[in-house]
Amino acid sequence: MSNKFSTIVLYAVLFLACLALPSSLSYAEDILKIGRMKVTIMPEYDSQSVLVVQEGKFADRTMFPKHVTFSIPQGVDKLTDACSLSPGGQHFCQLYDIAKGDARNFVKIGLPYSDFFIDYKYSPFPIKENAKREFTFSVFTYYDIQTLEVDIQRPYRVKDFTITPSSEETYTKKDFEYTKYTFNDVKAEEEKVFNISYFKEDTRPSVDIKYESMSTQGFFDGNIGELLLGAGVLALAALFYLRRKKN
Repeated sequence: MSNKFSTIVLYAVLFLACLALPSSLSYAEDILKIGRMKVTIMPEYDSQSVLVVQEGKFADRTMFPKHVTFSIPQGVDKLTDACSLSPGGQHFCQLYDIAKGDARNFVKIGLPYSDFFIDYKYSPFPIKENAKREFTFSVFTYYDIQTLEVDIQRPYRVKDFTITPSSEETYTKKDFEYTKYTFNDVKAEEEKVFNISYFKEDTRPSVDIKYESMSTQGFFDGNIGELLLGAGVLALAALFYLRRKKN
């Protein structure tokens, strides 16, 4: 029980630490740098939309906890996950605020640790049978990035799949084909733009299963003992209450 209590205390401390972070962020004065960031773009992966996963680590972990800001496409008004990863490998999901901009939206997150993970979906093109899909995705940050990786997944059952700019680096993972881009020493506000287009006859996504968010899966995987214990306690309480009511 002491380990469980320690975990609860740790969550509470991290939550209070993020609440205590300053609410304002001066981009000109901020000296944060991202050591490595990976952006994975998956059109029509498990729904009729584009799934985007953005993950990485800030270079100086001693500067955290801290508020950070990431850009997201216009039309995105919620995230599927907004998490920070502890040195021990635990995922801590965070509250966030989304602000609308002229060219893009922005999400502000209080991170307890330097590692981050966000993902979201958006719909930049209409879905029709026997139709061409085409959209532009922009990678933009307020921080210098030492190494930026962008991976673009090719959907199933498509024709004339093209990406501009092109890349000769490709790989296959779990039966999906990816085109990979690697950039070094990307400056703050230096935009990387990708134009993606393809033709598709049907409107079905690549996979049939519902995408399970990292936060939900991690919660159940790491806390199954606590969940079973809580369920048992509730069951015993309900049984005790029913017996007293009969008496």
